[in-house]
Amino acid sequence: MSVPELNIEEQVQNILNNILDQLRLLYQQFMENDVNHMQIYSKIDGLKSVVEDSKYKLGEYIIKVKEGIETASLYLDILNYIEKVSQNLSAVSYRYTVLQSKIKIEDKIIQSLLISMIEKLIAATSNALESFRLLSLNTKKSAEKARNIIKIEEEVDDLYRNFELKLFEKESELAFMMLTKDIGDRLEDCADLLRDAANNILYISYLRE
Repeated sequence: MSVPELNIEEQVQNILNNILDQLRLLYQQFMENDVNHMQIYSKIDGLKSVVEDSKYKLGEYIIKVKEGIETASLYLDILNYIEKVSQNLSAVSYRYTVLQSKIKIEDKIIQSLLISMIEKLIAATSNALESFRLLSLNTKKSAEKARNIIKIEEEVDDLYRNFELKLFEKESELAFMMLTKDIGDRLEDCADLLRDAANNILYISYLRE
């Protein structure tokens, strides 16, 4: 493996750590009753800006060194996927802030399903981080971690189906329905994006075997 590839994978790990921080803050926002929602949203959105900036800098680096890296396009796709995850998490936090400050309708079952989805995303992102770390050390273990992400995405799909069912069973005002549905949609989209990133990690690991 080349030095540029090692540099790329180290930087991707840094970006994933920022996304993990976003998820932990989001989990706190959903779990705790007395949080300052706007303050947490500001932190999550700030991390999103860091992720976007890091993505563009790393993307520029990959373009410069891509002639010597056969997996350059896979790295670029992974960057796009994880940037979208970060953007979705910021959007979820903002919508949840509006939900809590303006509408103040609560449903414990729906809340529990959304929290479970966030927990799964934390697990998926942790696996992505570990999978990238292992790419340069043990490709088989890296692939195993990537497959874990794909399994987690299926679990998120199950949670999302239950979430949708419970949401449409509930007779609520339109604003609650729209904001809550968008939150669930974006969390489910994050799982899909992490699955897509995992598939690319698998391709990279296969090329190195």
